[in-house]
Amino acid sequence: MRRTEPATSARWLCCASLLPMLLIALFSSATAQAQYTFSILTYNTENTFDTIPRPDGRDAEFLPDGAYHWRRGLYIHKLRSVAQVLLAADTLHPVDIAVLQEVESDTVLSDLLHRTPLASIPYDYLLTHSHDSRGINVAIVYSTYTFRLLHTDTIALPPTVHTRSVLHACGIIPSGDTLHVYAVHLPSKLGGATAERLRRRLCNLIAEHIHSHTAGSEKPLVLVCGDFNDTPSAKPLRLLAQQAGLTNLMRHLPGGSYRWQGSWQWLDQMLVSPALQQRLSPATPRPQALTIPFLLEPDATYGGKKPARAFFGPTWHGGFSDHLPVVLRLNL
Repeated sequence: MRRTEPATSARWLCCASLLPMLLIALFSSATAQAQYTFSILTYNTENTFDTIPRPDGRDAEFLPDGAYHWRRGLYIHKLRSVAQVLLAADTLHPVDIAVLQEVESDTVLSDLLHRTPLASIPYDYLLTHSHDSRGINVAIVYSTYTFRLLHTDTIALPPTVHTRSVLHACGIIPSGDTLHVYAVHLPSKLGGATAERLRRRLCNLIAEHIHSHTAGSEKPLVLVCGDFNDTPSAKPLRLLAQQAGLTNLMRHLPGGSYRWQGSWQWLDQMLVSPALQQRLSPATPRPQALTIPFLLEPDATYGGKKPARAFFGPTWHGGFSDHLPVVLRLNL
């Protein structure tokens, strides 16, 4: 599940820029303070594939001769884009935890962390290796300075169900507390009623897992976040919040992270335990979708702005993702 060895080949980006060094300096300064703002991001990166064929052939569309004509130059561009988002997510210091969806492999994560400006930041990662029909997974990128990993495991449906696993990690944060993070990418609505049943099954499994792993803790710090492919009012999300004793921070929150036919929706959500909710930063007590100008483009059909996506169908569009990243900040 983990891979930590640094890349030895030449980096693709010019790291002469002082930006990564400045971020590290700011990061070190922030951690020295009595109070620390701990930032967590969730982001559906939209088809971050490498260019290496998988033995099972599930990535056939994302190869040079595949439908997406995926090649090295586009792959490098995609990694730069994801790195740019992570660097822009927090103006004080590098984001402490990034939960990423639609990443294919260890190669992607290793290249992202060691062959972009993120190489100057002490990041490590965790990645599922699930039975998803498209070959995509979920990942947790974390700062080894502010999240000391204690344990990780996955929650999965039987191998015959071709969908993503849920990734769980717990670790020590600067306050000395243990934080449980669940990285989620639930089945798409394209699967209809069958997919909804799978979303409910996975939500039930997450709730059971939370109870079993926090039973001995009086006030556990729990965060469940990611792309739920459903809205906060949908039954699977309501059941998860109820069964696990969580609050969905997107419930009744205006705006959204995904735009469908001119309307913003919260498909990317964060659910927190009561103890974690008490740690939310007073300045930003709710998660925020990052509306940095480079992440948006005009919506010619419905007006306003929409996410500047990377693809239109199999055609490369050159943007970032069809989802906006969402950031939560804690006061520790």
